[in-house]
This record gives sequence, structure tokens and C-alpha cells, in this order.
Amino acid sequence: MKIRLGGPVSILIAITLAPILSACSSSSGSCGKVQPCGGDIVGDYNITGTCVNNGTIAMQIAQYLPNCPQLTAKLSSFNVTGTESFNADMTYNADEMVTASGLAMVPPSCLMSSGITLTCAELDLLLQQLIATMPGQLQAAHCTGSTTCSCSFVLAPMHLLQSGTYTTSGTNLTLMASDGTYAADQYCVQKNELHLVTVNATMPIGAMGQVNIDSDTVETRK
Repeated sequence: MKIRLGGPVSILIAITLAPILSACSSSSGSCGKVQPCGGDIVGDYNITGTCVNNGTIAMQIAQYLPNCPQLTAKLSSFNVTGTESFNADMTYNADEMVTASGLAMVPPSCLMSSGITLTCAELDLLLQQLIATMPGQLQAAHCTGSTTCSCSFVLAPMHLLQSGTYTTSGTNLTLMASDGTYAADQYCVQKNELHLVTVNATMPIGAMGQVNIDSDTVETRK
């Protein structure tokens, strides 16, 4: 999804595109510590946590803002709840809710538009216009500051209700939704937990011969 509004509004749009790859909310001590291992995925699960490598959000934002390396951002809260079922007939169902909030530090070099540097107050006004016209993206956002802008934001709650088919091969899991979209992850079934793992593609192998994990969604069998 790409939204073309022009100017520095794209900074906050870029942040809203990366919520799943940032922050942490988990009641499982194994979150982020389990390597892909495959296994029998069939079952009904409750989502009990998500955790990630915090450096991922900066890399994600850089895809949309290649000329703004000074921008920093982090999610202060991130929560995923819901259920997921993987059936023996190779179909799946997911019902998930995602909420998140965070903070972005936007330097003056990222606020230039047509040769004019916007103030933090002007950036805040643009965000209020964005919220009014596209309430499904941001629930709230405010920017303060004199040179570098400190922008807090709350993402609109995102509800994922999806069904489709899935395939597994070794440690790989591929989901093909009924609307034609698809997702690919690696996974590990360990006792009563299912770990859906995203591996860092730029540094897949760590010093100990293990993969570097960007994110881990933990689901507990019902």
C-alpha cells in the first residue's frame, strides 16, 4: 500500500507501514529465541505474544525515506491478540487485532519540501489533516519541537479477518489468502507453542550458525 500525499507527511505514513516489524508484546519467555524447526502445524491457537529485533523498524522506514538517514522511530507499545487455526485439509483461518503507538524524531533535513523547511507546527497541522481524511491509518498524532520534531503517534486499530490455504515445506510456511494475497514465513512447533518467524534476509546466518530472527509471533495451542 502506498499513499501519495507529498511532503513530510510520507514520514508518518512510512511508520504506519511498519508496525508488524517493531516493538514487543509477549508473555512467552521463548519469544525470539526459537529457531525455525518445522513440525506438525495442525491445530487451533491463541496469539500470546510478538517480539522483534528493534533495529528492523529503521530499516523498514529507510525503504520509503532513502534520503533521510537521520530519522529515528520506535514503537513504545505493540499488541497483537486473536486466534489462528491451521486445519488438516490445508486451510487456515485468522482473526487478529493489532494496536500500536510510538515516537518519531524528525530532523530538519527531512522536513524540506520544494526548497522550504516546514516547522514542527506545520508538520503537526499536516498530520491532523491526514487523520481527518484517512482515519483508518492514524488514530492520533502530534508533533512538537523547534528544529527536530518529536512526533508521537497512535495507529488506528487494525483488524485482520482472513481465511485461505497454506503449504509447508521443511521450515517454510506459505499462506495464500482467499483474496489472492500471500505471506511467507518460517515456523517452529515446539511443545504447545507455534512460532511464526521472519528471518533477516540481509544477515540470515549468525555467528553461531543460527539464523538472525527479525520477528517472532508466538501462538499457544488451545
